[in-house]
Amino acid sequence: MTRWWVAGAVGVVLFVAGCGGATEGAPVAEPATSSVVATPVADEPWDPCTIPDSAVAAAGLDVGSKSTNLFGDAPLSDDWKTCIWTDPDPESWYFLGVFSSLHDLAYLKANEQFGDFTSPDSAGAVQFRRTASYEEVSCGVAYEVHGGVVYFILDGRAGREPRGEPCSEIGRVTESLQANLPARAR
Repeated sequence: MTRWWVAGAVGVVLFVAGCGGATEGAPVAEPATSSVVATPVADEPWDPCTIPDSAVAAAGLDVGSKSTNLFGDAPLSDDWKTCIWTDPDPESWYFLGVFSSLHDLAYLKANEQFGDFTSPDSAGAVQFRRTASYEEVSCGVAYEVHGGVVYFILDGRAGREPRGEPCSEIGRVTESLQANLPARAR
């Protein structure tokens, strides 16, 4: 069980390392309690933690598990905004992270942490997987949006057996949350 926990933690750390540098000593904002989706500012990525709690619950995620970082309160990166939830089952089997940046989809595709990108579907979604060399539960979906890219990544929780197929589960969640994302890039 410890091996799975360590593997999951290493996966999250490796993932974050590919998203930009850490911001040490920067002040940390209090979590938003508003249920209004914020529009991104031109010089700042959209904040996925502004997704209304009602939409998060409707997508089948645990509203109370919301976090910007699994390893404390510090931002994961200075050029990515993040928000993370788990599924609400008492035996929760995954974390779902939503990441937003001013970068584009080409930047994400160039990241060695990810591979197996599919062609965009009718909603503009591109599916991908982590490229880690160990066995892990993972699937991602990315959208190019006005002002950058937003992607969702589902990672299995250490020591928990998957209760579904990761790409099917993330597809269900992202479909439910699409209306809360910034406008798609054209």
